Amino acid sequence: MAHASDVEFGWRPVVGEWLRAMAVAGLLLSGAAQAAEPDLAKAEQMLKEGQAAEAVALFEQALEADPSSVGAHLGLGRALYAQGEYARARIEFESVLKFGNLPRDMQSQTEVYDKAAADYLAGRRWQPFYYAETGIGNYRENASSSTDIFGGAGNNDTFLPVRVGGGVNANVGERHSFTGTLDYRFRWYDNSDRRNDSDLRWNFNLSRPVDDDNLRFGVRGRVSYRGDSQYRNDWGVFADYRVGFSDNDQVTIAGEVRERRYPRGPERDRTRDIAELTASWTHSLPNGRTSFTLGGQLTQEWATQERPDGNGSFWGVDGEVDHSFGDTLDGLFWWSYANESYDEERPDFTEDPSLLRARNDDLWHFGGSLVWGFARGWSLRPTIEYNWEDSNIDALAYSSTEYWVTVRKSF
Repeated sequence: MAHASDVEFGWRPVVGEWLRAMAVAGLLLSGAAQAAEPDLAKAEQMLKEGQAAEAVALFEQALEADPSSVGAHLGLGRALYAQGEYARARIEFESVLKFGNLPRDMQSQTEVYDKAAADYLAGRRWQPFYYAETGIGNYRENASSSTDIFGGAGNNDTFLPVRVGGGVNANVGERHSFTGTLDYRFRWYDNSDRRNDSDLRWNFNLSRPVDDDNLRFGVRGRVSYRGDSQYRNDWGVFADYRVGFSDNDQVTIAGEVRERRYPRGPERDRTRDIAELTASWTHSLPNGRTSFTLGGQLTQEWATQERPDGNGSFWGVDGEVDHSFGDTLDGLFWWSYANESYDEERPDFTEDPSLLRARNDDLWHFGGSLVWGFARGWSLRPTIEYNWEDSNIDALAYSSTEYWVTVRKSF
């Protein structure tokens, strides 16, 4: 027969052994975790010493431990950039940073991101960048139904393009970053009958990494010269969420609400409010040097003045292919299609004035460019673009071909 003391105290040795076993297991797990703890300082030092491939593995370990680590994302982006994997590097950088008004090609974009990442990892709170670009080009209006009506096509106009701007990224706390950019573009045409173009774009936003994703929101706009001392002002609020599905894939969903205002003059009735939803998918090939992007958009416009076409509903798709042929040569091709439909009927003055039609347009855009980095911070950029706008109102059909060569200096 068991004694009361055995019943009362017999569980204590079992509990004691269980607690000791848990303590030992905890020590073993703690030791294993410490042994596997990534060393960002070591990874950054290896990157400085030119051991980019080895640094990649350490930065990837750091991201496994903390997917939202800003330093690990930027360090991995820099390591990939150092290996010439520009497509993958851009995906990694944009999990933390997203600058507006950058050139299209991924080598130029990752160069800017790499500099900003280096400043961040060096402990600098502000990470600025600047650029200037100029050259020469030609604009040709091609034959279309509107040129048949108004006197023919074929006029060639030489133009001189100028583009200057820059931006700054700043750390706001441990996870957030603030970005601001300004971009000014100007075209001077040698044909005095053609309006010179002037455009100032601005963008200010706040972003935060969320594991392998990124949330960004802010305000942006532009001021565009319309000739005869008239201007068009755009401003709006936007947000986008970038989802990193893998090392080679990212999807970005964005929305914007903005106003396009013509303060005065004959175009004032074109003032309108705009809501836009866009989505894009970017994929990097395994070699890290080629990227594909596919996107789409839905847009609604509300005429706030007496615009002849009334409200408008648009949808479109676009794509881009970018390939790095080497560390100094990048090539890219882009295209887009958009359909624009309006709800107000208007006369087609080229036919029977009594014939009323609700305007419906199809817009095609194709472009290609080579970027040759012939010296540090310097690049030569031959570019060609073709635009074709078809419309059920003949007077609004339009087509043009533009080509230009510019030299760009990044600071």
